[in-house]
Amino acid sequence: MKRHLWIILILVLALSTALAACGGSAKPTQAPTQQPAATSAPPAATKAPPAASGGVLRILTWEGYAPEELVNKFTKETGIKVEITYIGDNNELIAKMAATKGVGFDLVSPTLNYVATAQEQFGIYQPLDLSKVDKDLFIPAYWESILKNSEYQGKPYALPFVWGTTAMVINTEKAPDAGKSYLDLCDPKYKGRVSYRAKYDTLYMFAYALGYDPAKAVKSEDEYRKVMNAVRDKLIECKPIVRTYWDSRQQLEDLLKNEEVWVATSWDAIAWTLMKENPGKFKYVVPKEGAVGWFDTFAISAGAENVDAAYKWINFVMKPENAAVIINKTGYQTASQGAVELASPEMAKIVAETLPPEKMKTIKWYFPLPPYAQDIQADVLEQVKAAQSK
Repeated sequence: MKRHLWIILILVLALSTALAACGGSAKPTQAPTQQPAATSAPPAATKAPPAASGGVLRILTWEGYAPEELVNKFTKETGIKVEITYIGDNNELIAKMAATKGVGFDLVSPTLNYVATAQEQFGIYQPLDLSKVDKDLFIPAYWESILKNSEYQGKPYALPFVWGTTAMVINTEKAPDAGKSYLDLCDPKYKGRVSYRAKYDTLYMFAYALGYDPAKAVKSEDEYRKVMNAVRDKLIECKPIVRTYWDSRQQLEDLLKNEEVWVATSWDAIAWTLMKENPGKFKYVVPKEGAVGWFDTFAISAGAENVDAAYKWINFVMKPENAAVIINKTGYQTASQGAVELASPEMAKIVAETLPPEKMKTIKWYFPLPPYAQDIQADVLEQVKAAQSK
């Protein structure tokens, strides 16, 4: 058991090094050091009412980040009830928050590369009060990196929570040779047995597979449009191969378990869970282009009505025994100091086998998205979904 935990600790240190060392286009999560001149002031944040005592904590987050076991434990310890709203992607999260300036939610979990840009555009978060956070609960490298890279106008807006990668999952019985490249998702021999998300991560994967560097191209609106249009054309060309675009974890798991799909893009945790439940049948594979990496965070809503409860939840979830529940239930890694030591040895073995240090070095981390890049991506995805299969 200690050997497996030691392997995971190496992976954590490798990610810490990657986050701290990557620079230029390889450092996707860094907020701009200089904010562009605005033609008008960003929307004023809604002033939060005085913190409530007890009451209700309203969380906007991803599936698996607030398991019932922890919600019940938190309510028992604090008397605070928890209401959870799940989201499927960051655009949905931002849209829900922007519609009300964050009113209706207290705590949210945006992916890091969306924090500073969303705050600049919509003013949906509030600066963190670090005096209310138990810093010792966090892995130091993650704490420093995420605080720095979530800054807007010199103030941090996010804390590290959960990180992971997106690559490919294959049915080793039906498609044992798949997974060498993301372009395997376009191989005619898998026609009708392929699935991926019609989302931004797929755009990045295909961009890298086609020889582009979207993290570099995004610095120029014209160049980014050129890259994304090339990806669009490839996705439309490959559309007859695709059985369906998956949207949720449960949907992808069902598609794979029922053998409707043999080859798919996947969050690592989905694949790892399938590997644990079906040893030998499924495998998480990182193609030659490298996995796409992401870091989800804690952010406090600008319209939060129970700010104290939000901070209590953060400190509660990041306790190693509680963060370990998220690791074991979802397969994702967390920024909790010591949680990895409580993780399932079985899961630790799977992670070590499919995401060893040499694969960690190939991770392409999400990069900051200027407003024009978000618009370009949205346009491209709509064109892909609307295109008729040939």
